[in-house]
Amino acid sequence: MKKLLFFILAVGIVLGIALSSFGADGTRQLIIDVRTEAEWNNGHIEGAILIPYESIGQKIGAVAKDKSQRIYVYCRTGRRSQIAKATIEKLGYKDVVNLGSLEDAAKTLKRKIIK
Repeated sequence: MKKLLFFILAVGIVLGIALSSFGADGTRQLIIDVRTEAEWNNGHIEGAILIPYESIGQKIGAVAKDKSQRIYVYCRTGRRSQIAKATIEKLGYKDVVNLGSLEDAAKTLKRKIIK
C-alpha cells in the first residue's frame, strides 16, 4: 500500500512539473527573457528562452511560428520588454504580454527563478 501511495505521489509531482509549462488552454507557454546574456546567467525564469531585445525582431520567428500564440516577455524593469513587445507586435503577433521585471514575471506565471 505504501509503495502504491508513493508511486501515485511521484506521478502527481512529475505531471505537475510537466503541466506547469503549459497554459490554461493546454498550449506550451512561450516565455522570452529579453535581457542580456550576463543578466540571464544571474537568474532567469524556469522554462524561459533568452532573446535579447535588440535581436527579437530577427529571432522571434524561430520560436513562434503561430502569430496568434500568446508570448510573454520580461526584462529587468519592464522597459526593454515593452520595446520587445512593440517590435513583436509590428511583425503581426497578436497576443504579446509584457510581464515587466523578472520578479514580477515569476510571480505572475508562478515560476521559479533559476540561478
